[in-house]
Amino acid sequence: MSKLPLDIANFFLAMQAGPSGAEILGSFFDDDAVYSEPFSGQSEPHRGRDAILAAFAASRSEDFSDAVINLGAVEVEAETITVKWTCYSQAIPGGSGSGTNVFTVLNGKIVSLVTTLDMP
Repeated sequence: MSKLPLDIANFFLAMQAGPSGAEILGSFFDDDAVYSEPFSGQSEPHRGRDAILAAFAASRSEDFSDAVINLGAVEVEAETITVKWTCYSQAIPGGSGSGTNVFTVLNGKIVSLVTTLDMP
């Protein structure tokens, strides 16, 4: 297991904060970053900081105001950071969901984020 970089820890804190963390969340992404995720049903990745922030905003509802994200295993290899996570919220069927985020970070900014869900 590797040590979680501070900016990635702060990324998860900003996510957990919901809409009030959006500005901070956006500051972690490169202008031309790409985000692939399973939540929206969109097959193509979100391209650019504004599209990524819109995707995050669309995935949050008032029901997620109780969200707590616990981080698990972390692996760091050069510019790739892989983080396992579990999110707890009344908005998630069964009360929790888990997955993996794979970040690519260049020059201190996220240029790519791929989120996958663990399937039972």
